[in-house]
Amino acid sequence: MKPVAIAIVSTLALGITAINTSLAGEEQAVALADVPEKLLQAAGALLPNATFKTANTEKESDGSIVYEIQGLLEDGRKVEVDLFKDGKVQEFEVEFSKDLVPGAVLKALDTKMPGFTPEYIEASHSPSKKVVQYEFVGKLADQTLDLDVSADGRRVEVADQ
Repeated sequence: MKPVAIAIVSTLALGITAINTSLAGEEQAVALADVPEKLLQAAGALLPNATFKTANTEKESDGSIVYEIQGLLEDGRKVEVDLFKDGKVQEFEVEFSKDLVPGAVLKALDTKMPGFTPEYIEASHSPSKKVVQYEFVGKLADQTLDLDVSADGRRVEVADQ
């Protein structure tokens, strides 16, 4: 292949990759009535005390589509169940108050981000209902941060924003 043709093919390949990457993580609102019934049933079976109100889809980096179904528990805490099209649970998130977060997680957060003030906390659970990480949204000085902390407190990182 000639050098000019190679350059054109390479440029096109990079452009397509950039387009695919830019679409990953993109959310699109979906009417709850348009969410497949089996997904609503799976979310309801996982969190039977939740009332689901809204939904959206998110395209993952591998091209798969995840339905994110949001609602409230009876006590008013926010929840979100993330499901693949086949009904398999990817994860679910439950709003937590600070007193429900383990001390090791709070200590790690304070050690690695001194002065950070959480304004919203949620626990991310695996399909087996095990907490795998905590997400904190809050302020550090005048900056709003979204931080992920592993369930054991060993990892603290700024989440994608």
